[in-house]
Amino acid sequence: MNPTSELSWKLEDYIAAGSEPPQRIIDNPGQTEGEMLTDDELEQYLKDSIATCRIMLDKRSPRYELVVAGYVADLTYLLSLGRITEDDYNELTEPDNIRF
Repeated sequence: MNPTSELSWKLEDYIAAGSEPPQRIIDNPGQTEGEMLTDDELEQYLKDSIATCRIMLDKRSPRYELVVAGYVADLTYLLSLGRITEDDYNELTEPDNIRF
């Protein structure tokens, strides 16, 4: 399975997936979460994602690989938007850094 970046979803994507969209997506249906994240929210997203991956790995969750794939898809999208640098992307997706 090759997950897409949830940070790249617009309102139509949430509707198609049958998922509840965040309020700011409802208010800005033509934008994505990745486009609207503030710098502070982006930093918190990265911290939360890394913490989630660490917990899932520690617990040997069968969903770990799927969550990491989604995280990498989000990072790829953020890179395409210029929200993170290529150096940041490379560091955050380095296999040794993802495996913690």
